[in-house]
Amino acid sequence: RGCGEVLALRSMGFSQEQARRLLGLQPQLGPERPEAAAAQLLLLGLSAEAALALLERSPALLRLPTERLKERAEDLRRLGLDGGRVARRGRAGAQRSPAWPLTRCPQV
Repeated sequence: RGCGEVLALRSMGFSQEQARRLLGLQPQLGPERPEAAAAQLLLLGLSAEAALALLERSPALLRLPTERLKERAEDLRRLGLDGGRVARRGRAGAQRSPAWPLTRCPQV
C-alpha cells in the first residue's frame, strides 16, 4: 500500500496498525473505498476503533458507492445517531435501545 493512503487514514485518527488492517479488508476495491467508508463512520461520531470493528464485521459496506454511504449515514443521523450513540428520545421519557435505528430501519 502507498504511504498516501496510510497517511490519509492516520490523519483521520487511525493508528498505523488500524490503517493497515482497514486497507487490507477489500484490497481489490482500491484504497478509496475504505477511506470513504471510514470517513462517513467517523463523521457519525464513531471512534477509529469502533469504525474499524464495524467495517471488519460488515465488509459489504466497503462495496457501497460513496454516495450511498453518505445517504445511509444521513439516515442514521435523522434517526438519532449522534456522537456514535443513539439519542435517547421517546414518549414520556421512554428509553430506546441503542440498536433502535437498526431495528426500525434494518436497511440502514
